[in-house]
Amino acid sequence: MSLLLSVILFQLLSISLLTHFKGIESFAFPKRRHHYAKQTHSMTFQRGQRLDRVDTQLTVEPTIIAGAIATAGAAAWWVSGSEEREKKAKYSEWEARERENQLERESLAYIEPKEQWTEEELKPYNGDDETGPILLAVKGDVFNVWKGRNFYGKGAEYNIMAGRDATRFLAKN
Repeated sequence: MSLLLSVILFQLLSISLLTHFKGIESFAFPKRRHHYAKQTHSMTFQRGQRLDRVDTQLTVEPTIIAGAIATAGAAAWWVSGSEEREKKAKYSEWEARERENQLERESLAYIEPKEQWTEEELKPYNGDDETGPILLAVKGDVFNVWKGRNFYGKGAEYNIMAGRDATRFLAKN
């Protein structure tokens, strides 16, 4: 938007400089030679005769040409980047929603750490609950593996280790 505004200001500045150097009457009452096609016709209007000569000349100030090119370039740049801006906006929205979902899942899967766990206390955390924590014990240490729900959750490959002491399973593999 700021680029488009700067191009418009450039156009206005070039027109004001043009009127300053050419005189106000050339802008307010443009003569044919400034911005319009100059046409010279030599015609006769008798029956059967044709047009003898047509001269067409177009004269335009260089600042007007530069302004038009800059405007066209700015418009092309703006239009070409609009799809990319839309993608970035959608991705930002998705990223914000994903962050919120991640924080919610993290809060649901949180469990207060304890010094000692029994196998009976671990059993409820075997991954059957879709949002709760998944606990795995190895050599007396208990790990919350809720982020690996696709590995340790219900029906996954390593679900057999969830909710119990997995020391022997890991030792065999």
